[in-house]
Amino acid sequence: MNGYSVRIEVVSGRLLILAALFVLAVGGTRTVYKNRSQAIALSPLPLDSSDPARRKVGSLSFLGAWELKSDNGNFGGISALIALNDGRFIGVSDAGTLIGFGLQGEQNADRPFIAALPGAFAPGLGYADRDTEGMAYDPVTGKIWISYEVNHAIKRFPPSMARIDGSLKILGTKDWGRNAGIEALARLPDGRFVAIAEGGGEGGVYPAMLYSGDPVEPGTVPFDFRYRPPDGYRATDATPLPDGRLLVLHRRIGLPNGFTAKLGIVDPKTIARGSIAASDIIATLAPPLLVDNMEGVTTTQERGRTIVWLISDNNFNAIQRTVLIKFALDGADTKKPEAVSAPGFDSL
Repeated sequence: MNGYSVRIEVVSGRLLILAALFVLAVGGTRTVYKNRSQAIALSPLPLDSSDPARRKVGSLSFLGAWELKSDNGNFGGISALIALNDGRFIGVSDAGTLIGFGLQGEQNADRPFIAALPGAFAPGLGYADRDTEGMAYDPVTGKIWISYEVNHAIKRFPPSMARIDGSLKILGTKDWGRNAGIEALARLPDGRFVAIAEGGGEGGVYPAMLYSGDPVEPGTVPFDFRYRPPDGYRATDATPLPDGRLLVLHRRIGLPNGFTAKLGIVDPKTIARGSIAASDIIATLAPPLLVDNMEGVTTTQERGRTIVWLISDNNFNAIQRTVLIKFALDGADTKKPEAVSAPGFDSL
């Protein structure tokens, strides 16, 4: 076999892998095995297996990473993440499941649970009724908001997550695509909400809304703007920073690296009706760094530092992982972007 044929086979193989990853990333048939275990196991992971001492990624300092596993067939597919006041996390899967856990040591999940999201499973309901993608949290009231990307809605839940206590049907979404609704949802410290869609993008910009308050409450005033993610990327989640700015997670699927992710910061002061907002990119994750289908981001505080947590959606398949990564956001660098915009990690 000549060199030209070998190159064709290599490229064809990469294209097949990429196609498989793309199908998995945008959803597909879920194979669910009945197992009601509530246990979640954690296995530590390095940031860079080729350089275990590496700690810096742009404006982030690596603090730890874990693969999360459970025998429960409903575990996985985590599309968004929030940090609760009690130190635990709640993630929501795009199959209508709540996944809660804390960290206790290096290999034990604290008070884990895996449970159906209220309103996700009932006679006459299907996947479109439980494809949840974004989460927002009010640390004062404990209320939680979740976005639905097929049915284009935002629903509010009390701290107990026992019921739906408010709902908003988002209108004007006919150009977004059936499976491409609100992917990133965040409540800003001043009570406003930002929502960014995955679909409906034209010219590299995507539909977004800024709500004057709780989206499900009568009297809340929304206005439309557009969001421009880094070239080739889409926003998958967002979370507020203590200073009022917005931290946005972006994901890309492409050759030669497969999955890559970028974190950026948006100042809400730059968002205006009809405007185009964009992030200052502060970090990029690409091989050989630890990265997967990163879809969730949240923050906590530790000894005066802002801690950034990322989690991946494994799409309920064996070739991907549920990966949780912990970084410290370096205060001295949080207001300046990456020195160079690059598809890999060379500029970090």
